[in-house]
Amino acid sequence: ARLENDVKDPPSVLASRASAIAVRQMAFCAHHRSWLAKPRPPLVARRSLSAAVAKPRLPFEGVRVLEKANLLSGRLTGLLFADQGAEVLVIDPKEGGSVDSYLNRNKIAVRASDVEPSSADIILVDGADASLARLPHQVLMRTVAALPGDERFGHLPDDVDEDYLSALTGFFTDMDMMGWLDRPVTYTPLQLCSIYAGVIGANACAAALLDRLRCGQGREIHASRIAGGLSAIGALCLKQRGLPPHLDPVPAIYKSTADILAKRRGIEPSELDAYKQAAISDPAKQAWLFQRLYPFMAPYKCSDGEWILPMATFNRRLATGYCAYLGFADDVSAFGIVDRDPYDPASAPFDDRNLALPIGFNFPSSCKVAELFEAKFLEKTALEWEAELEAAGLPCAVIQTWEAWMRDPDARAARIFVEVGGEVQLGRAAWVKSAGEYPDLQPMVDGAAAVARDRAAPPPAATAPPRQRPLEGYVICDFANVIAGPACGRMLAELGATVYKLGPGVPQHGPMVMMVWQAELHQGKHSIILDAKKAEAREVIQRAIKAADVVLLNKMDNQLVSLGLNREALDVANRKAILLQLKSHQGERYTRKSNWNGYDPALQGKTGLMTRFGPHDPAAVAREGAGAGVPNFHGVASCVDYLTGYMAAWAGLAALYSREVRGGEQGDWAVTSLAVCASLTQLTLQRGEPPPSAVGHDATGMTPHKRVFPVAGGRFVYGQAPEACDVRELAATLSSLESDAAIAHFENALGGALAVPVLTVQEIAALCSDGGSKTANFSRKRGESGWEVETWEPTWFCFDGAPLSCARPPAFAGADAPQVLAALGYSPGEVLGLKQSRAVVPTSWYAWADEPPREPLSSPVPPSVTAAHNVPARDLELLKE
Repeated sequence: ARLENDVKDPPSVLASRASAIAVRQMAFCAHHRSWLAKPRPPLVARRSLSAAVAKPRLPFEGVRVLEKANLLSGRLTGLLFADQGAEVLVIDPKEGGSVDSYLNRNKIAVRASDVEPSSADIILVDGADASLARLPHQVLMRTVAALPGDERFGHLPDDVDEDYLSALTGFFTDMDMMGWLDRPVTYTPLQLCSIYAGVIGANACAAALLDRLRCGQGREIHASRIAGGLSAIGALCLKQRGLPPHLDPVPAIYKSTADILAKRRGIEPSELDAYKQAAISDPAKQAWLFQRLYPFMAPYKCSDGEWILPMATFNRRLATGYCAYLGFADDVSAFGIVDRDPYDPASAPFDDRNLALPIGFNFPSSCKVAELFEAKFLEKTALEWEAELEAAGLPCAVIQTWEAWMRDPDARAARIFVEVGGEVQLGRAAWVKSAGEYPDLQPMVDGAAAVARDRAAPPPAATAPPRQRPLEGYVICDFANVIAGPACGRMLAELGATVYKLGPGVPQHGPMVMMVWQAELHQGKHSIILDAKKAEAREVIQRAIKAADVVLLNKMDNQLVSLGLNREALDVANRKAILLQLKSHQGERYTRKSNWNGYDPALQGKTGLMTRFGPHDPAAVAREGAGAGVPNFHGVASCVDYLTGYMAAWAGLAALYSREVRGGEQGDWAVTSLAVCASLTQLTLQRGEPPPSAVGHDATGMTPHKRVFPVAGGRFVYGQAPEACDVRELAATLSSLESDAAIAHFENALGGALAVPVLTVQEIAALCSDGGSKTANFSRKRGESGWEVETWEPTWFCFDGAPLSCARPPAFAGADAPQVLAALGYSPGEVLGLKQSRAVVPTSWYAWADEPPREPLSSPVPPSVTAAHNVPARDLELLKE
């Protein structure tokens, strides 16, 4: 009540009160969930930008988009612009399909004769459509399968089947974390290649509009669906060499039992094989085994039979926090599990039982933790645990179905789902504060009579050539970690922005997150590590912020306040800066769950992805809910995180464009979340679930004829057989053929039917490492710090026929400190002083290039841990030391 009525207080006081109230609410909700479920006025939503902000304005208000597209990607690009205020005119719109009403909303239906093409700022078409010629001031986006002139994939039609692209890019092979249970291929109905291409295409168009404000000229853009899919698998297929041994950890995903035996100590081959066979035959045993491999990120049954998913696998603070909060910290310690800094080489002998590295636990240690979690979660219901743990700052999620998520009261209140023309649809996927209260979304209208054929405003005059990368000259301060936030910063760097990557002095995430994944996500950035506890480091941060156009963070609201990076603080430090925030649960409107913690896997559980892809009986799950199935991840680092990062780039670009149109003096607050992007991956399923053949861990395809087929040698192909074909006979024939022969059989015996080998992410990377494809180029990069990395070139951005390349090779965390400090105005002497004071932290939290590296402990490496749940005596001695 004080917050609502005391409007005369300054914004900083209101923000402080809002933060305190939010903290009290979260603690309160564990015991009073029913009271909190009642509608209440939003609190944080009352925060405003500076009083200098003009009246609310949608970011792309005044922009005209002419859409003549039937492919999902181009229509999604148009939708994103329409939801942010652009006038989107659709020529002869596609209607009657399951999601046409969603893709057409907020748009205006016209005939080609109703509008003058020259009046458009952006034109969206499919492939080589030449019916709408681009004028110099216009941005033209073509949705294609492969880029024009591609010698390897150029033969594919631009409307090639989505499942063909998923098979080609690794989405059928690398999404299942338990695929080593003799299921190397699992079909997914998610149209990820097209969805990614649509969001990336919107980013390309928005960046081109921004550059047009400076030069007066537009561009031609090719949005490749193949490249869009590849943009989402970088962390899964990257190769890197050059990290110090203690920073090159155990991989998070296993492909075979041999993989597990090589990387997880304390289990014999015969024991693992017995567990594997049991898990294959019994889904409940699969859940048991998953818990023992990944105890800090596995689903556990609660007292009500529902699943709760704790999330602490890569985060030291969260792992220790879970042990302490659930009351088994002493049990974990007594078992020999330690809490050691993984960035200190002296911790190396403890890597297989270090709470900071739970993904690499030896098998007895992970079994012990799983048993403790398992027993504890049976004490309460899943909803009780979710409210209590989130109130304690420990991320988790009640696992539910997609249908339950669409009905979720908080998701509805947050406008993650909205009603449009009597139909429930996904809401906006990003929002900016300067837009004020967004208008309700509306069904498509017929604008033949109401739309102005032309516009009075003349096109912008050309004043300079377009920049090679449209965001050249913009500066980003990237404080983000894990994948989604860094992917946003990487994308802005690909588009030409100068990105300063400011790392934390004491990282809580392990080297897998902060080092290995950044081999792909640090590309194009300039990295520095700062100990923000020191005044000198805080001064560096302030200088960086004063130079920034965008301040990027994946932090909760209370963290923004504590870091001094909330909107009110930025208004003091740099009024023109955009605050770009990635969150976990938030929607367009603020609700009681908007400040909850979360990670990609947790939101997979919350939004129904895990229920759909785990072993289950669809009828039982539809009848009884998620508890009737066994949930399973739909990939890690490929399904939700990257899309959230790219959607954050969209939010930031919308805010930047709005700022420039408003005069460039007042910044904004742009937000997206994992929750809305996890939902967006499922946009084609808004009107109903796919058939049983397309869900579960044994999924094969949408129909008996369009599906994945096993062939000889343990391989698979995806093929589209004619409806008249005898599928059983075809399957028998294909089972005896090698992949190439199977593809030829579709071509020759089935009238040119479409087919493609099902590839892993590593296989598509190897195929495209020879430079023979303009669309897909997996290349080697070596930076000045000596880090050698192989990953994808950003061909998902192609301007005027030229795909972009990596702006600069990735550097070790902190390796660019001298250059960043010099750019911020520090003298060589001042730089040396900052290094000596450790306000600027050494490269990789380890050592400067001119310092001798520290050696690990001279103590003998502990003996192999046995499968018995006890601690070897020598390990206890090492712990004492």
